[in-house]
Amino acid sequence: MERSVSTTTILNVFKVFVFFQVALFVTLTRGYVISTSSFRLTLFVTVLVLTFLSPAHAEKDLSSFEFFLTILTSTSSFVISESPVIVILILTDSSLISNIQQRFERFLVNRSSSSSTSLVTSNNTVLSELPPDVIYEIVNRLHTFRDFIAAAGVSRTWRSVCLSIGRRPQLPWLMLSETLSTDMRHFFSLCDNNRYQLQLSEVQGKRCWGSPHGWVVTLGPDYETHLLHLMKRVQIALPPLNTIRRLAATEEWFHLVHKFILLKDPSHKLSFLVIAIFGPVNRLAFARVAFDRGEGAALNRRGQDEWAIVTNPDNLIFNDVACFKDQIYVLCDNGKLVCLEIDALPEAKVQVIAPGPSEEEIDTLLKLYLVETSENLFGIFRYGDRNPLELRHGTTSFSVYKFDFRASAWKEVIDLEDLAVFVGDGNSWCIPTSTILCRSNCIYFTDDNWEWQRYPGVAYGGHDVGVFNMAQTERVIQRLPFGMNNPLFYSRPIWVTPTLR
Repeated sequence: MERSVSTTTILNVFKVFVFFQVALFVTLTRGYVISTSSFRLTLFVTVLVLTFLSPAHAEKDLSSFEFFLTILTSTSSFVISESPVIVILILTDSSLISNIQQRFERFLVNRSSSSSTSLVTSNNTVLSELPPDVIYEIVNRLHTFRDFIAAAGVSRTWRSVCLSIGRRPQLPWLMLSETLSTDMRHFFSLCDNNRYQLQLSEVQGKRCWGSPHGWVVTLGPDYETHLLHLMKRVQIALPPLNTIRRLAATEEWFHLVHKFILLKDPSHKLSFLVIAIFGPVNRLAFARVAFDRGEGAALNRRGQDEWAIVTNPDNLIFNDVACFKDQIYVLCDNGKLVCLEIDALPEAKVQVIAPGPSEEEIDTLLKLYLVETSENLFGIFRYGDRNPLELRHGTTSFSVYKFDFRASAWKEVIDLEDLAVFVGDGNSWCIPTSTILCRSNCIYFTDDNWEWQRYPGVAYGGHDVGVFNMAQTERVIQRLPFGMNNPLFYSRPIWVTPTLR
């Protein structure tokens, strides 16, 4: 009596086939060493493909997918053996997987790829033939930049989709302080609370400032400054600091510039505007950089190949800069708001718009930040203990104000709603949390209080890092679980958003 093979049996066999096809492709492209992000991507592609082929089984497949994700979240990573026949899944901890990865990387450097070329090409063809709208649905559900990179490496079509989606707000990484005698920098991911490392010899021995544009500003003891794109590893030299050094001759190299802010130039879409707050009295300077036409591209504008100094007849003390609706604003000491006119004649100048909030407790005010959204301009006020001998973590609270342009005044905000704010050394910015895995109504901060290093005998620095919850029922500070971090005297943790562009 002949047995009939059910449709369910055929579908299950096909599921196994599709999964291992995708798994093998990701394995080969990732060099036989796979993180949980690769496995998540494999599962996700598998479920999406099967859902399109069999809608009736979609709910069951998606439930299984969520179950596997729960298991993977509790493990660090898994490794696929170098053997082309046997697949070994090893669930392990971070320390062991790190040692295994290093050994495999050394092994793979000298390993011939001739035996796996046809397999990679075959599986690459399978994934590349997915329709762009399906690829978009897959990529649009990825939350970590690590998963994003894995997806972008599938094919040109996948990369094109990733680049188009890459314009949406991304969650920044915490770039930890430099470790002595190594060019490896560690990054802490808020998505999975894991640490990753990247070889960055370009930033070794230098102070860094972060930005949401994928670029980091670096300054070395030779007083040379550069823009560095973390993912592309592209460097653009900034103009010499000769003028700034003459105006702040007594400052050490790592104290010369308090903050670099990287803005898209509102008057020239193909260039960056780099703002420097420098010197003992927080003066202002700026330079223009053509970021997509190569180093030295002619802009023929003020700030090209030089640091243009902003006139300051009122001796204002500048704290932070933001570009809101194509106008550049500067937040001064005590919360005074001014607008910056970089193309004014005969020279760049500032104009006072409004005084600071009237009820501020200035005695405990540590830092001020300026943050813009598409609709609002916010002033972020950071409070804390001014005596580093008494408190290792100086920040105690924050207050937020929104600027009312009709009334020309600050109005206190008690709820950031779905926004998450990031402040520290470099740019200050916020992102909506509706499309990313991030806590809303919170302020994430790093240690940017360099003044405390001036206290004799104080070894403080780089430890005041955490997240402040704005909710009225909490309003507490929590420390981020990024592990051991022993900052050097010139290096502090910074926020930087990795990008493919």
